[in-house]
Amino acid sequence: MSAAPLDPWNDAGPAPVRPRAGTGRAGDSDDALWSTRTDLRQDLHRAQDDPSVGFESVAARVQRDYSRRPALTLWSRGWRALGALWGHDRTGDRLASSAKVVQSPVTTGRRIAVVSLRGGAGKTVVSALTAATFAALRPEPVAALDLDPACGSLGLRLGNRPAPGADQIAAGLASLETTTFDSVTALMSPGSNDLYYTGPRVTGRALGEAAATTLLSGLSRYFPVTVIDCPTGPEHPDTAAVLTRAHAAVFVVPATAAGVDEAAGYLRHWQSDPFLSAIPVVAAVVGTSRNGVLDPLAQAAALTRIGVGAVALRHDRHIGGGVGITLPLIRPENRLAAAELSAQALAAANTQGAR
Repeated sequence: MSAAPLDPWNDAGPAPVRPRAGTGRAGDSDDALWSTRTDLRQDLHRAQDDPSVGFESVAARVQRDYSRRPALTLWSRGWRALGALWGHDRTGDRLASSAKVVQSPVTTGRRIAVVSLRGGAGKTVVSALTAATFAALRPEPVAALDLDPACGSLGLRLGNRPAPGADQIAAGLASLETTTFDSVTALMSPGSNDLYYTGPRVTGRALGEAAATTLLSGLSRYFPVTVIDCPTGPEHPDTAAVLTRAHAAVFVVPATAAGVDEAAGYLRHWQSDPFLSAIPVVAAVVGTSRNGVLDPLAQAAALTRIGVGAVALRHDRHIGGGVGITLPLIRPENRLAAAELSAQALAAANTQGAR
């Protein structure tokens, strides 16, 4: 009979005792406790909030990967360039005509409010495109305000640099005994082409009449054009306060069946309402989906039949990246639409003026 196999653990000594779970971490001491899942989550959050460990936020990574991606592929750009050899493209002429209007002088700071009936219509995209167009074509500095009370993304679209929210800037302006251009712009974040913008708001409450007056009047003193990304819905207190002080408004419409029908009805109401009818309005129909059923250009043409100027913004992958917008990288049709929208809004603001 063969001998029984030796137990290899006989000489290993007593089995180690597993330390109880606790808040200790390896490396703290010789008798450190095991880290719990809560400890691991806290370590992860601490690493995410600490730039010294090299953590890159999702927005920063997408900004780095996609903010320089053109809307049209190389193949599409090549076909367009080849087609331009045999056809006459009037895009340049129309762009030059709109740029001339955008560059027209203003007597006082013009405030353009960007509003919508529902969230997800593309209001922040239109605000960013309009502000960037004014900044690119005008020789003076331009301001862009993010008044969305739920942490808006206008700053992300215009450069993704840290900036205080509109609430903080209003409080900072109120605390200044005397204001200068440098003291005002020091409260904001600088973008390209002398564009200054605010960061997301975090308070969640309305600005109030006093803060809105301080903010808008303080900025209009130094910026010939101010574009305001208003909260969703004209009935919001901040939107109503901005419209009271606006020289013109841009009404953003999603290219959906419900969005276009609601916008058509509300724009008719806009033209008959005693308060709103004094504010000139231009519509922007935005293609929010690449596979959308409705053509934004056709819906914009339909809105013009009710007496409202309208432009169409088609969906493109550069704008759809959700981060910084660079005008030369968007579709040529959208670049022209942004210029025409800015020209119509400024022309209306110069003609009508604020109440």
